Amino acid sequence: MTKRRVAAVDIGTNSCRLLIADLEDKAAVSQVLATLRTTRIGEGAEENGLLREAPMERTISALKEYLVLINDLQVSRLRIVATSAVREAANAAFFLNYVKETTGLAVEIISGREEARLNYIGACHAVDVEGTGAVLDIGGGSTEFTYLSQNGELYCSSVPLGAVRLTERPRLLSEILNPMRHILHHIKSVPHPALIGVGGTITTLAAVDQALCVYDPELIQGYPLSKNSVERIMFSLAVKNSEERKKVPGLQPERADIIVAGTTILWALLTYLQAPLITVSEADMLQGIILEML
Repeated sequence: MTKRRVAAVDIGTNSCRLLIADLEDKAAVSQVLATLRTTRIGEGAEENGLLREAPMERTISALKEYLVLINDLQVSRLRIVATSAVREAANAAFFLNYVKETTGLAVEIISGREEARLNYIGACHAVDVEGTGAVLDIGGGSTEFTYLSQNGELYCSSVPLGAVRLTERPRLLSEILNPMRHILHHIKSVPHPALIGVGGTITTLAAVDQALCVYDPELIQGYPLSKNSVERIMFSLAVKNSEERKKVPGLQPERADIIVAGTTILWALLTYLQAPLITVSEADMLQGIILEML
């Protein structure tokens, strides 16, 4: 049996994540390590379209930590991608060069459509649903939608609105939904759409709904998160300040300031789609990257 150890890193608007896995014959994937750092590289970028120095330094520090793990665990192949905040920043090229100079690592900026496609591969490989899978990813800077159209083509779309962006610049409900209406209309037209949710906002809500004092990926994967639960959690968190939210079981303290915005986006989407629930997936873009290495 041939085994290869590979790794994927996602530099997202809110967090920088690492996944290391072993690839075996017959398309078997075995997770070795998964971790994240809340580096929030998109902090303040909405103001002038530039990545700030402190968020870039936090991200560089996380990448240096990951490089030690990657070397210690003898990874043979690595792919590092950057998403919404970096791809929209006017100084993205400077950041990529800075990463290369300080760590030796090459970072690839991927489009919103590519991000959505990789999310779809990772989530649909891990979640068994009845109907046509439609994957929603609420990130820090953008929200991705991926689904199979009626003619069997994979439709991928990205809207520049996420939990960090909405927190820094609040919007009315109509302003949240307007740029997404045509996408949601298409999803509603898909026969038996089965919603699958990925990303930190949705996995956090699954943890809060179960009051998990210790995050357990096995209890998150495949969890049916109801619209009623999302609404209840949204109003419960909205009346708390940031310090009070940090004490809520299942809610990581680093996400306390952006969780209401992310939850509002999910609630708006579920309400518009008239969907009673969304199936939560721990597997997302990182797993999609790993699977494509096969």
